[in-house]
Amino acid sequence: MVAETLEPHLVESLRKSAWEVLETMVFLTPKSIEPIPEKSSTFDDEVIGLLGFTGTKSGTFAIRTSESLASLMAAKMMMMETSELSGFDEVADAFGEIVNMLSGSFKNDWVATGNQMELSVPHVIRKGSVNISSDNATGFRSGIRVQLDEHFVDIGVHFKG
Repeated sequence: MVAETLEPHLVESLRKSAWEVLETMVFLTPKSIEPIPEKSSTFDDEVIGLLGFTGTKSGTFAIRTSESLASLMAAKMMMMETSELSGFDEVADAFGEIVNMLSGSFKNDWVATGNQMELSVPHVIRKGSVNISSDNATGFRSGIRVQLDEHFVDIGVHFKG
């Protein structure tokens, strides 16, 4: 099976989830949210949040951004200034919670279509490389790119084939 993208209503679910979580919980209004193809299951980025899931299908949510945007998101969510953060551990905790909220919102739409989904706990990696699947040719990979000011956050869903 060749890698495919998610059905349009699930991509729209990602968009809706991103808008709601970022605006209401992180207090950042997206400038734009565009669908992007996830061309690979291997990522190199400054901050990568991962959350695995099982159920009707298994896979991984991958949320990626710069360290500066992850810090801003953490500070805004905790109603602080970035200078008040105690270090990357605090950023990672908050970013992990953002990953939880984004994947939980997507899960609600997935389950509403008759599917099942159980979520794991999020993991946040700083300045790393991740290969979600050893078989990049199968499954579904789709994502969105959210623009917040001049920074971007990529949110992807990877179903195993």
